[in-house]
Amino acid sequence: TAVLPFIPFTHDEKMAIATEALFSLGGSLAAKLAPDAVEHTALSALKRYIPAEGARSLYRAISGLLLDIAESQE
Repeated sequence: TAVLPFIPFTHDEKMAIATEALFSLGGSLAAKLAPDAVEHTALSALKRYIPAEGARSLYRAISGLLLDIAESQE
């Protein structure tokens, strides 16, 4: 077995992961968002990024933000 070092994500990589999470978890709700709203949501998720958890923290942050968006549209 080999031990691979963990290299932290760059800002652009985190943005890509957050945006991918938004569209994969958000479905039709995410598809309706304007490009500025997509960028704002991804940037908001980055504020909740936990390096030790990696991409999981971004998916969790996006999930929470999607719930907030859905509730505000009700």
